[in-house]
Amino acid sequence: MSARNRTLLVTIATLVALPALSGCATRVRSDFDRDAVFSNYATFDWIVPPVRASEDELQSDPEGPFARNSLLDKRMRAAVTSNLRARGFQYVEDGSSNFRLNYHVTFSDKLAGSGSDFGYSQYYRRGSFSSGFNWSVRQYQEGTIIIDIVDRAKDQLVWRGWMVSRNRDGNYDEAEINQAVNKILMHFPPGR
Repeated sequence: MSARNRTLLVTIATLVALPALSGCATRVRSDFDRDAVFSNYATFDWIVPPVRASEDELQSDPEGPFARNSLLDKRMRAAVTSNLRARGFQYVEDGSSNFRLNYHVTFSDKLAGSGSDFGYSQYYRRGSFSSGFNWSVRQYQEGTIIIDIVDRAKDQLVWRGWMVSRNRDGNYDEAEINQAVNKILMHFPPGR
């Protein structure tokens, strides 16, 4: 096989594999207010999630960030509280905290495509590239977990961390939540 044909084959195979591989990756990111002094934060509490106005609102956005179930809420709060306590932050319930927490969990349907069946054949001492290209599309769930930290005195968002990953069933079990929370909060406070 000539170097040119080999390069062409590798390039095409890479282009076909990229969409499939990019969908598999777990992405963890964070953003923060550059003016916030994170060393001042020692105590935290939770923001009470908003209550939906009506059943119609729930039906119009069933996958929205506040379409919560009590199991997910309990798991998220326990995982975040445990993680922050283990790192020296103190949970207080008397309204005197430095920062407040909120979270969002969303699920959305995504599509992933993949192709296959590239080949190389040799005829009469000359190489030729042949393709029996097959393309397939699969649907999957993508889950996003967002953790917000709000400065209590300013009542402003000062840090947001999030993780996006494939999700098999539109829910997170306790182990998945603990793992996600640990990955997200590794970036808090920023610069540590």
